[in-house]
Amino acid sequence: MGNRIPDELVEQVRQSVDIVDVVSEYVPLKKQGRNYFGLCPFHGESTPSFSVSPEKQIFHCFGCGAGGNAISFIMQLEGLNFQESVHQLAKKTNITLPSETIDTVKNPQATEHGIMLEAHEFVKKYYHHLLVNTTEGKQALEYLYNRGISKEEIKHFELGVALDSWDAVTKVLEKRGYPMPVMEKAGLVVRSERDGNYYDRFRNRLIFPIHNHQGKIIAFSGRIMGEGSPKYLNSPESSIFHKGKLLYQFYQAKNVMRKQNRAILMEGFADVISAYKAGVHDAVATMGTSLTEDQAKALKTSVDQIIICYDSDQAGINATEKAAKILQKEGFTIKVAQMPDGLDPDEYIRQFGPEKFNTSIIEASVSLMSFKMQYHRKGKNLLDETVKFQYIKEMLQEIAKLSQLIEQDYYLNQLSKEFSISIEVLKKEFGQYSNQANRISNVTEVKTDIKRDITSKTLLPAHVRAEQLLLAHMLNSREVAEQVRQQYQGLFYNNDYSEIIIHLYAYYEEGNESNISKFMNYLPSKRLLEVVSKIVNLQIAPELAERELKDYLDALNNYDKQQRIREKEIDLKKAEREGDFVKAATILQQITQLRSTMKYVK
Repeated sequence: MGNRIPDELVEQVRQSVDIVDVVSEYVPLKKQGRNYFGLCPFHGESTPSFSVSPEKQIFHCFGCGAGGNAISFIMQLEGLNFQESVHQLAKKTNITLPSETIDTVKNPQATEHGIMLEAHEFVKKYYHHLLVNTTEGKQALEYLYNRGISKEEIKHFELGVALDSWDAVTKVLEKRGYPMPVMEKAGLVVRSERDGNYYDRFRNRLIFPIHNHQGKIIAFSGRIMGEGSPKYLNSPESSIFHKGKLLYQFYQAKNVMRKQNRAILMEGFADVISAYKAGVHDAVATMGTSLTEDQAKALKTSVDQIIICYDSDQAGINATEKAAKILQKEGFTIKVAQMPDGLDPDEYIRQFGPEKFNTSIIEASVSLMSFKMQYHRKGKNLLDETVKFQYIKEMLQEIAKLSQLIEQDYYLNQLSKEFSISIEVLKKEFGQYSNQANRISNVTEVKTDIKRDITSKTLLPAHVRAEQLLLAHMLNSREVAEQVRQQYQGLFYNNDYSEIIIHLYAYYEEGNESNISKFMNYLPSKRLLEVVSKIVNLQIAPELAERELKDYLDALNNYDKQQRIREKEIDLKKAEREGDFVKAATILQQITQLRSTMKYVK
């Protein structure tokens, strides 16, 4: 492993960034009072509960509990480790970190994970070299050129080719010393059941490298050139590749997506590459499978708006409907780009050109409700009154799901005009569906309110409240922490609080003053970061009065004594059962003594 980044450099980086600026690159924020608020990037929500404090330089989500400073925000959102996150922030502030401090794996063979990542990076370069620099790759190169893919796109997407050979990749991997069993687990080679020999997974195919959301190559997809099946062959699932959690081109497109607060959701590799060629650089793909909740959550970390741009066949239309349901749950604004019958985005761009794709498809995308009105009428004979009335009922149910009254009114009027039904009758019929939707919404709101009441209004036991408020003051003041250490010898009953206090004492012993954001770098786990971010959001006075400190400590000491009394009461009953009345009398005297020393706490 690389050397640890010196604390003074970490602190220099932390002080040089403003957490509001860092978070704003990922989450649109609005100032409310002293803090900034936005939709949490770590869980789906429609009401902003994600708070960023410029004063404390920390973030905290009141919904899911996520919390930390600028460094831990990058760690959690980008999936980086501590040193990688510091290095990424250092680039923003033009602070140069010594190269030996960057946390790289100097010996990838030390771990299976490292071997797999390095092997994928090497094989990617090998496939790309074969495509652009060899006579064997000339046919594949001409195939791409004929499809309108230029050298620029080939370089940007790092496209390659697998030779029509059983063991070309296997041999170069073996020559470089990669262990074949690990290469098999990684999905780069396949082991023959007949003779136990290894051979290449991909043969005579165009190669599309697949990045994870941190930019590492973790898989490939191979497209056959010409006739045959399967059309696409993907790497198998492995310890580094989980297809349902990744989106093709997400890593490369995320900065553009965030700037535009929009993503174009496509199905395949070729669609994304053609869209990029057409100047649409915020396109990502589900790689030929249905959108998953994990993929939707990944998109939510970057954008609020999605344009679904799937194929125009029935399978594509059905996939659009399914994807929309998942995206709605995450709170996206959704539009649908409608392709002409029989064409996918790649075919459309090659046939009509980039400009028409932008103006007639992307810019002309319709609202999700408009798409549903067209989707539900496909294949129906609306001249048949029974079919027509059923369609109208289906649309009323969909309109009832819309959250804005202006939208509901717009589409009700649209139905009224199309089918020559008076708006009054339509609204009366609509009322029953609207009431059903409201009842479902109200149940959800009641459940949410109950949760909030449990969190915020339940009267906590005195010792629990004392631990919370004492910890809040200790985080806020080195002097209070020292007073508590001198006057209370035990640990808190909450294990997380006790662990935080141990780190806090060590932090202060190093000569540090109170600084929540800086202290968070000393915490070893995401769980403790979340606890601290929650504690520092408690409402406390700027200074802790002596009387208040005494009450908190008395509450803790009283609870200690209560626990000891409970233990002795068990011993008392045991002594009485055994007829040892002398011992019982001694224990009773001890209980009385403990009770007499308990303090009254207001």
